[in-house]
Amino acid sequence: MPVEPHVHEVDYLGKSGKRKRWVIIVISVLVVAGVMLASTRFVSSIFNKSDKSDFSAYKTLVGKTTKNDFGQLTLNEVMIDDNQLLLNATFEPAKGMNFNYQVFFFPQVLVNGQDYMVRNGGQTIAQSASTYTIYSSVKMRDLPKDEILQLKILYNDWNWEKPIEEPWAFEVEASQKQLQEDRKVIAVNKTIKLNDGQEIKVGNVVSTPISTTVYFETKEILNETIDFKILTESGKTWRPDSSYTLNEAHTKWGVRFDAQYLSDKTYKLIPVTTGDIELGPAIKIRGK
Repeated sequence: MPVEPHVHEVDYLGKSGKRKRWVIIVISVLVVAGVMLASTRFVSSIFNKSDKSDFSAYKTLVGKTTKNDFGQLTLNEVMIDDNQLLLNATFEPAKGMNFNYQVFFFPQVLVNGQDYMVRNGGQTIAQSASTYTIYSSVKMRDLPKDEILQLKILYNDWNWEKPIEEPWAFEVEASQKQLQEDRKVIAVNKTIKLNDGQEIKVGNVVSTPISTTVYFETKEILNETIDFKILTESGKTWRPDSSYTLNEAHTKWGVRFDAQYLSDKTYKLIPVTTGDIELGPAIKIRGK
């Protein structure tokens, strides 16, 4: 039976020009074919959609190749989502290079010359003994609203612990015009008190055809990790990948729901633990 590729994520937050790292490692070894972590399945499948969903309007085709001593890397496509970049690349290791699906590249991405990165996740999938697909999900804070974004993408980090002295570098001009047209921003601006007495304020819910994200703030560092689940009008429950911090003080957060687009009239947001225990009252929002 095949062994499921590992998934790694790294949190990045900068302070005074110096980058600070919190490492979040998710290692999954699954022996059942076809079973994958939800976030991993999303990152890879979004570039290879076989159902009725079509994300081509949000993709920028690149097809550029660069080489160094490690091997040859081709950046195939870039997709812009709400405060998130999704990258699809193909890696061909140099002869004699010890490489497998447990090795990850964590690209650094500058947008219009600025660093907005807060989390960097990746997955490596072996296509053959000499070819690997590298998927990356780079979460950002407050991406510029320009219709055209200038991206400088550097694959300069080998398993986050070994710098690549001559990184694979790409400069890409990517459009988010269609995304901006289809993007829904729902102003919530509601403060709720959790069962433990803490208060959180839900600011906006942003929905695109690629994902839906709940943005919320706290006055202080949380006692425990807070996620949200979404209850749809039709009675379905959406659960997120995970919450992630947007600032160094850990008082601003995002909770992303991959491959979910708000199309019903109303929804309920329910704060929960990672174990799906409800932490406080539901918030009703309008999707249309």
